[in-house]
Amino acid sequence: MSSLEKRLSYLGIADFDYLSARLLLLNGLIFSALPKAAEALEKLIKLFILLEAKIQRNEELTAEQLKSYGHNLIKLLNELKKKIPIDFGPDWDVYFQLLQDSYTQRYPEKWTEMHIETSVHQLDTVFTYLRNNIIQNFPIEEQQRARHFGTFIYDCYSSDVRALIGLLGGRQPGELLRHMNESFNQLDIETERLA
Repeated sequence: MSSLEKRLSYLGIADFDYLSARLLLLNGLIFSALPKAAEALEKLIKLFILLEAKIQRNEELTAEQLKSYGHNLIKLLNELKKKIPIDFGPDWDVYFQLLQDSYTQRYPEKWTEMHIETSVHQLDTVFTYLRNNIIQNFPIEEQQRARHFGTFIYDCYSSDVRALIGLLGGRQPGELLRHMNESFNQLDIETERLA
């Protein structure tokens, strides 16, 4: 199965990477949060590039072509800027550089002085913009499913699983997504199924 055929799966994984990054940021676990945010945004941009190639050139990118971007968020952001004719502004460059640095410096051998960002608002804003754009590029027959946050992953949150999370003192994915999220109302998702 090609990456293009797995597009809904990649979206679901990106959603939960983002949700993990939010949870970590909101609880002060910056060192783990920023690389996880980088992973979520990397997946979204690669998904955008994958869908754009199919729409614009009827080309199905291979896994190797997507891997050529590596984990280089700056390269991915620059590619995105070529394809979306809007001014992203310098804040995006600064934020993506921060995430790139945090991803690179996950291991002690790579540690250097790094700026630490604790604001979840910027992550929410960037994620919302990217995800909303990506949904518009899904085939029409898949757009409704793409509006389901977490796609296939969220499907695993049965009433039994939700009850267990509550019993253990945890919060449901929908609650984590809404918590202190100034961009939630702009997020193009179906909210009925979010517990």
